[in-house]
Amino acid sequence: MSRRILAALALLAACERKKPAADPLLSLRWPAAPLELIGAAPTGEIAAEGYVGSDACKKCHAEISASYARHSMARSGLRPLSSFDGAWLAQIVDSAPLIHHDKSGFAYRPVRRGKQFFVEEWLGDERLRDVPITHALSAASYGMTFYRRQGNRLYQAPIDYYAQAKTWGMDPGNVFGNARFSKALGPFCISCHSDYLRRRAGSEMAWLDPLPAGIGCERCHGPGAAHARSLRKEDIVNPARLPRARQLDVCAQCHLSSFPVLRAGRHEYDFRPGGRLDEVRVNFVGEAPDPERLELLAHVERLLRSACWRKSKMTCTTCHDPHTSSFDQPAGWWDGKCQACHQCAEKQTAGCPGCHMRKGPTWNPTQVTATDHFIQRRPPPLVPGRPRTDKLIPWATLQGETATAAPDLAAVEVAALVQAGHTDEARRRAPEALQGWPEVPAIYNWLSDLFLERRQPRPATAALTTLLRFAPDDRGALLRWARLQLDGGQKEEALRALDRLIAVDPDDADALELEGIVKLRDGHADEAAALFRRAAVGPGAAAAHVGLAVLTKSRAELEAAHAIEPRDSWILQKLGRPTPSKNLTPASAWLPPAYR
Repeated sequence: MSRRILAALALLAACERKKPAADPLLSLRWPAAPLELIGAAPTGEIAAEGYVGSDACKKCHAEISASYARHSMARSGLRPLSSFDGAWLAQIVDSAPLIHHDKSGFAYRPVRRGKQFFVEEWLGDERLRDVPITHALSAASYGMTFYRRQGNRLYQAPIDYYAQAKTWGMDPGNVFGNARFSKALGPFCISCHSDYLRRRAGSEMAWLDPLPAGIGCERCHGPGAAHARSLRKEDIVNPARLPRARQLDVCAQCHLSSFPVLRAGRHEYDFRPGGRLDEVRVNFVGEAPDPERLELLAHVERLLRSACWRKSKMTCTTCHDPHTSSFDQPAGWWDGKCQACHQCAEKQTAGCPGCHMRKGPTWNPTQVTATDHFIQRRPPPLVPGRPRTDKLIPWATLQGETATAAPDLAAVEVAALVQAGHTDEARRRAPEALQGWPEVPAIYNWLSDLFLERRQPRPATAALTTLLRFAPDDRGALLRWARLQLDGGQKEEALRALDRLIAVDPDDADALELEGIVKLRDGHADEAAALFRRAAVGPGAAAAHVGLAVLTKSRAELEAAHAIEPRDSWILQKLGRPTPSKNLTPASAWLPPAYR
């Protein structure tokens, strides 16, 4: 065989080796049943059954209630700014600097005008807008984040006050991007800061008054209605009498920094003390552990890695009195807990925890100092940065148990891999995990987003169809479905989805805005204007202001649109300002040619 032929064969072999592997996701065979969105949208409200609130406990447990009222958990909920100490609030706001978000170029500063509070948004030297803030959500002694109440929704401001460090900074949720003022409070965040909230049926973002002031008795003791009637101890959960693993689950509701995924058909508020946490939500923790890096809420995860835990029967309440604030404990409290098991000849002014439980900054937010619950004889110095996640294991495995088996467990793990950034492994596992099509919204939301990024509308539609079949009120899925149908010329299908969203939550600015765009394109100017006016109260509804600007010839609406989308070239042109970019943003790119 000639050298030329041998070289050609070698080249072909090299090309075969470099050929990318087939995408396993393309092997998915989606369920064939058609999507039905015809069913009536849910109405009314949802409240936790059997819960009576902490006030019902005070009559019989007055001393404990008074002590717990000073605990950080009791003061962690949503509160109107009017309920705070006015002088303290004015002091921290008046001394606030301008906080820059380098990735997006925007900057923020809280300001006070009389008794009202706002957050200014800046881009370069231009102050774009002042957004009012009406509520604050406490994060124990660490700090607080701020919200604007709009109807039944609460929209988060981009900056937080870190009380521990006495400074302002960007919210931890903005480390990878900047939602600005458009992020509405959802169940994942509020469930660790508050008692059970009443919510509008079908909506995950519409919260009804009254808003609980914090975490109450029933988060650890379970529903109290039966006990309030009978006064029998058998009718309430006492976590101290639970097995050690179930006691830990009560604390791990919130004090576990992990990659959490809800199980099929579950809600963030579904856990009941005494049950298994992973029957509601599977928390995956990173392996191998990274002892030199600290995450904010990794308390129970770090504790379980300690020899103290492994070689004793200790629980969280061995050291912590859940009814008494740590700040109310006398100076020798913690040393006394350690010396119940250990006799230490060394006398250190820092005390036992000072030597064996380091304090240091967390990777996000860096303004917070936390106590590392990984108890070590000679702990190494803390190193800045995010802990690695070479692989994930379920929280139950770390406890020495087997994760609760169910058809959705493999899909839940795939969704956790996506959170942890292991997307290649998630794509590899997804086809097998989705056999039987488990009802785990997170995995279908991920797949639909992935297919849309790849400009593959057909599998994206299939993923959304599967999701909406068992979760017909999933807000993100309905919005993506509507946009896909519009792109495909299926206007009526899109309107059905939008009408369902608006029926569930009349304050949903994104749905109102998108339906207004459809109406304007169809020539129904009056209907479009009415929808745009309803949407325009939302903090991110630039397209609604654009629509109102072209319909009413209002410069004020153009200015409002510019404040939300200051880089939109069409808006800048209409305002007679320099247009550094020829690219339109979604705020105006949707406009029909007649309105350009």
